[in-house]
Amino acid sequence: MRRLVFSLIGLLVVLPAPAQAQELPPCGNRPTTLANPWVDFERYCAERVIDASETGRFGFTALAFAPDGRLFATRPLTGELVTLTDGDGDGLPELSAVVADGMTLPNGLTFHDNAFYISGGPHLYRWQDGELTTLVDDLPSGAGFWTGGLAVGPDERLYVGIGAPCDLCAPDDPERGAILSFGLDGSDRQWVATGLRHPADLTFAGETLWTVDTASDTLTTPDMDELNVVTPGADFGWPYCVGAGNTMQLSGRANCDGVTPPAYSLPTHSTPIGLAFYQGDTFPALDGKLLVVLQGSNNEAYMQGYALVAVDPADLDAPYTLVVPGYPDDYRPRFSLQDLNVRTSGVWPQRPLDIAISPEGWVYLSVSDGRIIALRPR
Repeated sequence: MRRLVFSLIGLLVVLPAPAQAQELPPCGNRPTTLANPWVDFERYCAERVIDASETGRFGFTALAFAPDGRLFATRPLTGELVTLTDGDGDGLPELSAVVADGMTLPNGLTFHDNAFYISGGPHLYRWQDGELTTLVDDLPSGAGFWTGGLAVGPDERLYVGIGAPCDLCAPDDPERGAILSFGLDGSDRQWVATGLRHPADLTFAGETLWTVDTASDTLTTPDMDELNVVTPGADFGWPYCVGAGNTMQLSGRANCDGVTPPAYSLPTHSTPIGLAFYQGDTFPALDGKLLVVLQGSNNEAYMQGYALVAVDPADLDAPYTLVVPGYPDDYRPRFSLQDLNVRTSGVWPQRPLDIAISPEGWVYLSVSDGRIIALRPR
């Protein structure tokens, strides 16, 4: 199916010179600087990109940049792809316009070779040169989690995460709770890995494919959410075997032999939902790190998540580093993540949704209720 969609901003957009090429004034002199959430003020300024509460809870979910600096985002409940551009020359894209609509729950987004690829419901779409094309229309979907993360690998294939149909059950469809891959035209469907409850996002770090997963709502064992290295044929165990200790969740399997353990464990119900690999010298402390968006849970009184954290794939024994909210290493007094959120110095009561890295190396975080914030150099 092909449908031409009129772009409100047109396809040929003359963008202001990137603010990276300008000398940024100090954080305190920038009108977009935010007092909350706290960040490491020796490294970053947290700045407001857009605050559009009228767009609803999922105003901007999946984020991705085009090489020319345009920021794109999905709106699953309205079926739209929007672009955000810098209208006032401050380097932050605050003007939004719908460029494609009529999609089913668009919730995954990635850019490759002059095209955006979008996953949503049973569909994989490509948006290129103002034209929306449906590449696949029969992904497993319906009950359970929305169709999840999307990435293009160095092998020029699309990888898509398919969520489970339930909180805790054995799916009848082997493509639920799995990662599939396709050619860039939607052909050559292949099964890659299984045993994942909610592979909400995917990213490549060099040749290595990473994904996230979350424990069932009923599980209370600590550190059962996961960061996983995906290899062909991997079985990550859900719903029978979960976490580094292979905690048995569902009867019907004799043992957990052959289950691929997580590469890194995250707090149970922190709900990892966004993932990106940072490369560059704009923020040297983040170079080579995996940035993980922890959305938090509706089912826990203790606020796990509500944060952006950095994990070092070269040292998976090290604890993650808080990025948003956060503070310098030598800051006193020190607060836990729970403290920061209770003090309203974090993201709560909103929830972080996704992350994207701009061409100049700034970090963009989408937050519920139509907010996007950016980490820019001091």
